[in-house]
Amino acid sequence: MVKCWAKTLGDCSNVQSREHYLSQGLWQGSTITVKGLWDEERTIGLSSLTTKTLCTTHNHALSPLDSEAKRLFQAIAEIYRLQEVRLKLKPSKFWTVKRYEANGSLFERWAAKFLVGFFYVVGKNERWHVTQTGPIDPPRELVEAIYGRRPFQSPEGLHLAYEVGDRHYNEDGVNLEPLFHPRDDGFVGANLDFKGVRFVVWLLGNGIESFNIPTSEGRVFGPDGSELMYRPRNCRFTISKVLSQVLQLEWNDGG
Repeated sequence: MVKCWAKTLGDCSNVQSREHYLSQGLWQGSTITVKGLWDEERTIGLSSLTTKTLCTTHNHALSPLDSEAKRLFQAIAEIYRLQEVRLKLKPSKFWTVKRYEANGSLFERWAAKFLVGFFYVVGKNERWHVTQTGPIDPPRELVEAIYGRRPFQSPEGLHLAYEVGDRHYNEDGVNLEPLFHPRDDGFVGANLDFKGVRFVVWLLGNGIESFNIPTSEGRVFGPDGSELMYRPRNCRFTISKVLSQVLQLEWNDGG
């Protein structure tokens, strides 16, 4: 029998797909670092990230999300490369600001898709908070948003986890800290470090305003800490407080 976490959409094929939920070829490394799920930080090999959890129809439909994630990853790599070059030059009162564009809506859907696959691999005995179902049965509303059948509704989706003055750090790869609801330990989202840029991916339609989200750096976002930036329009990269580069995220569904 074909397993498919998108079966609630209908139109499943009768062929099982074998997909890399972390988009094979996204970066050159061979591992992903996972924090906060076990007592200690663990590194998981990419060879274990291949799962049979979608039919071929629903797997192929997500290809544009993988392509956008890879494009964004490469853009961030180029930003860091140029920052390092400019840091070695004579200080300037201004730089020719280089701008990069990425589709925030597609990346947001990719991040949610990635978390569904991740949760299936590591959360065998866990539950989704909303439905109290196992990892292979995510909430229908989440599946519909991942496949573009409906937009994510605030506070669902992508948040930038930075305060003014925080620095970006060049880290090759993806680090993840899953988030669980304090009431029932149900899965609600994750801290996602994507090539050193820190995001929070929230998978509920409510509740984030009363939820404190810690990060591995000791920062807390929420009512007792800093404020998250929902669907950020841009990430600004400066050198000695002088603007150097801008990563612009486009939102095409009203976000």
